[in-house]
This record gives sequence, C-alpha cells and structure tokens, in this order.
Amino acid sequence: MPKKVDHHQRRVQLAQAAVAAIDAHGLDAVRLVDVAQEAKLTTGAVMHYLSNKDEVLLAAFDEVCARTLMRLGGAVDGDLVDLALSYLPHDADTTREWRVFLQFWGRGVHDPAFRARHRVAYETIAEMLRIDLAARNVSNASTVADAMIAAVDGVAVRVVMERDAWPPARIRATLSALLVPLIADNRAPAGATGCST
Repeated sequence: MPKKVDHHQRRVQLAQAAVAAIDAHGLDAVRLVDVAQEAKLTTGAVMHYLSNKDEVLLAAFDEVCARTLMRLGGAVDGDLVDLALSYLPHDADTTREWRVFLQFWGRGVHDPAFRARHRVAYETIAEMLRIDLAARNVSNASTVADAMIAAVDGVAVRVVMERDAWPPARIRATLSALLVPLIADNRAPAGATGCST
C-alpha cells in the first residue's frame, strides 16, 4: 500500500528547501535539482508538487513571508523597537530569509507575478502594523506603518550586506533613532483615537 503524503506539508517542505537552495546558489542559478537535493527528494517528486521553477520560487517567497508574518504576529504586544527587531535579520535563519527576500526584490522589478506577490506581502505587514499602531493611540497609523516598514527595510539591507558592522546594539540604536521620534510625533492627543488613516 503506498504511503500517504500530506500535500500541504510536502509543499511546505519544498518551499523550505527552496529557501535554502536559493540562499546557497542564488535566485537565478538555483535549479530544481538543487531544491530536490535540499529536500532529499527526487526532481520528479518536486515537480509533482511544484510544476516548474517559477512555482518553486514563488513557494520560497511565500515561505519567507509566512515566517516574517509569524514573527510579527508573535511580537505585537511588545515595544515597537522590539517589534521592528523581530522583523530584522537577527540569527542564522532570519538572515538567510532576508538574503533570499532581497533577491526577490530584483526579480520583482521586471516580473509581474513576483511584483504582485511582493505587494500582497507588504500590504499584509502594513495592515498588521496599522492595527497595532491604532491600538497604541498613534494617529495617521497607515502613514506611520509605511514609514516604519521603509525604515526597517533600510536597516535590514545594511545588516544583510554588512553583517559584521551591525552588532545588536547598533541595530537597536538605529531603530530607536528612526522609530521613537516617528511614534512620538504621531501620538494622538489624550482622549483621541489612533484610528485615522
């Protein structure tokens, strides 16, 4: 009797393998065989679940975004600088995810499918932040969320590209310099709500 395979779990496994393979080989150079080797499966098994390289790459992108959203969702109740830190590369796994994510930025410039996926990911992150900021009585929550994302993305690029030059203390100090005044300048007056967009 053939072994039953959880299709969703297998796709997650392949997406995780694709993230590792992209990090090792680069977005343009990675091959289906590299993903298969990382997943310890045959290329045929990969193609059974993800029919071509673009599907594999989109699965990897979705996996990186899902991990980021999970971290953000788990950090919502903390300090806003801590929330931003949860989004940044801070260990081997998150650094790998950012290295892969940054490669997709280049791909999205000329590929509509990746650009659309990128937009949805950022809209989801912005909405999570907007809700959190409004609950913290921050006015202009949508604009502040956009500004936070732009600031954190900028720091993330520096951290990925110059890992040795960005110890945790420098990352925290830079985020504090960017985010603390931003929040203070947009704090709603006492008794007002932060629900404006």
